[in-house]
Amino acid sequence: MPSQEPSPTARGRAGERRASILEALRGTRHGLGVKDLAGLTGLHDNTVRFHLDQLVADGLVDKQPGVTDRPGRPPLTYVARQEPDEARDNYALIARVLGNALAGSTGDAAQVARESGRAWGRAEGGRTQDWDTALDRLVAVQQAESFSPELVEDADGTALRVHHCPFLALSREDRTLPCSVHLGLIEGALGDAGVVDRLEPFVTPSLCVAHLAPADGA
Repeated sequence: MPSQEPSPTARGRAGERRASILEALRGTRHGLGVKDLAGLTGLHDNTVRFHLDQLVADGLVDKQPGVTDRPGRPPLTYVARQEPDEARDNYALIARVLGNALAGSTGDAAQVARESGRAWGRAEGGRTQDWDTALDRLVAVQQAESFSPELVEDADGTALRVHHCPFLALSREDRTLPCSVHLGLIEGALGDAGVVDRLEPFVTPSLCVAHLAPADGA
């Protein structure tokens, strides 16, 4: 039988698991082995290995020999790759300057930010009128931008649960512009295939939820 592509929900679950592994690694300076990560995340050793391979391939994690007092080859240790503090601080500064400029403009700053997010999402997600394809592309775009997405079906329909917000530092000061950009990004990635009924920012300190629906005829 031909192999089947993973469903959007399965891809979202994979994103959530990778996010939990990455969070555990970022919580330690010296790295962790597979068994330690399995214990911290509740995942099977083989599942942890699979997601670690993906994180290494994505350039988010490095692997290095561990330390052992037993003979033989030492087990591998995985360490989250850290960005230079200077680059991260500079990006945050630029974002604040641009945000202040938008907020002080005579137009609707939130709408400008939303439209910018849409253009970004359309460029990254492409164009499709197929609902399932649009959801796959949405998850791929969110993962590429480090949002750690998870697609679930709930009582209201399809929900995109975002477990990590790359705009978190800016959102602590003012959610209007970062959340507008994120909303537009989702809308742009969905294209003509779907709509965002509503976006619930920071349902918990690390979770935002967007409620999605297929467009008429999708």
